[in-house]
Amino acid sequence: MHILSLTGTKRFTIAFIFLLALGCSDSADLNTLNNDEAELTLKNRSIFPVGNVIYAEDDSRFTAYQPSYNDVLDIIAMEFDYVGHDELFRIRETNPTPFSSNYSRLDAFVEDATSKNYRIHGHNLLFYSDIGSDSWIAEYREGKVWSREQWLQWFERYVKDKVGRYKGRVASWDVLNEPLARVIVDDPEARNVFIDLAGEDIYAKVFRWAREADPEAKLVLNEFFLGPGGNKKTEDLIDLANQIGRSGGQVDVIGFEGIYIFSTLIFTSYSYNYDRFKKAADAGYMVTLSELNVALNIYPAAGKNQNQTRLLHSIQRKAFNNIIRAYIDAVPEKQRWGVVTWGVPDYQGFTRFGDIFKSFRAPGGGSEWPLLWNDRLQKKPAYYGFVNGLKRIEEPFIYNAVYEEGDLVDDQYLIGDFKEALLDQLEDEWVALAIVPASGGAEEVYYDEVKREILASQH
Repeated sequence: MHILSLTGTKRFTIAFIFLLALGCSDSADLNTLNNDEAELTLKNRSIFPVGNVIYAEDDSRFTAYQPSYNDVLDIIAMEFDYVGHDELFRIRETNPTPFSSNYSRLDAFVEDATSKNYRIHGHNLLFYSDIGSDSWIAEYREGKVWSREQWLQWFERYVKDKVGRYKGRVASWDVLNEPLARVIVDDPEARNVFIDLAGEDIYAKVFRWAREADPEAKLVLNEFFLGPGGNKKTEDLIDLANQIGRSGGQVDVIGFEGIYIFSTLIFTSYSYNYDRFKKAADAGYMVTLSELNVALNIYPAAGKNQNQTRLLHSIQRKAFNNIIRAYIDAVPEKQRWGVVTWGVPDYQGFTRFGDIFKSFRAPGGGSEWPLLWNDRLQKKPAYYGFVNGLKRIEEPFIYNAVYEEGDLVDDQYLIGDFKEALLDQLEDEWVALAIVPASGGAEEVYYDEVKREILASQH
């Protein structure tokens, strides 16, 4: 853990007094927790499950941070009651060949999580991305080794074996993960691998087989990308869930992957998220917000913000606050399956290690900081935005006095024109939307909402 130096603490105090003198909208109620609440955690504050993902200790993506692995597990144990694993449930892990299975690592994970009284989520049963060019499924598909009937027999055995093995212990499954095409730079045909192998009704059959294997488990239809076109994509997702139901399957939960990677101010607005969560809830489904990451240094800001700034932290804090409040307000209590952040410290965030805008970033600069703890495992301003969201406290844009961190750019010059800086960032995001397909003007509604909120705020 990073300990504040005396000098750093003095700088923090002086900066904070200066903010108050300028009439900044920060307040003790929003910026800090009182002593009575100091020991409370996310899971103790929440009226729905809050979850996180566990990564393998030897995950090559996080080699440099391996010494902090157990500390991360301690944070999960303290703050969350709901866990999944990034790799161990996947088809490539448990079924390395068509005629063999290996559950040893997954068995150990489920046993350990059960002993710690976590609710366990299985991510996932079918995911097109797991069928890489080096997989046996890709090889068999390319070589047309099996008939459609043989594929159906294999998938039925696979689903029933895996779900049945953990009956009563794994509470929910991403039965089908990311079946719809993304908005940006995507091949829609890549999503059709399972249909190509086993027919149009494979999705319904997979849900039916999972139900037969464990009638009590909640079955999730999970989809990626909360950004441009999100309104139409939400309708497509609900239509797919309904179609699965008409074809003999049953979707219990609509999962919205909360990986916000484009025009963050616009697509983390309260109304944007409220509208889509409410559509799924009104259609009769439970709703979960999964894989929550809120990116900061994204296109068009790729390369523009080479380091963290207080401005970016204020945007992220507001984003988490909006999203959590929208989830609570839009989804009735009995339909809330929970919110899952994907990673604990920033270095575990998908928008860092899976950076799809990497090619746009300026030479030598730019990273991502999408989660609630920083790389030193310190709580970020975003954590407190999340907390106040759980309390249904609507936060303004707060120019945050943040922890002293070496990567943080000294942007004190923004204190006097914080509103102008927010408006500049919003305009950058609006211009960026020109590169994606239009969505019937829906984005303009949310852009206007954010602009009005910025203009009405007091800094």
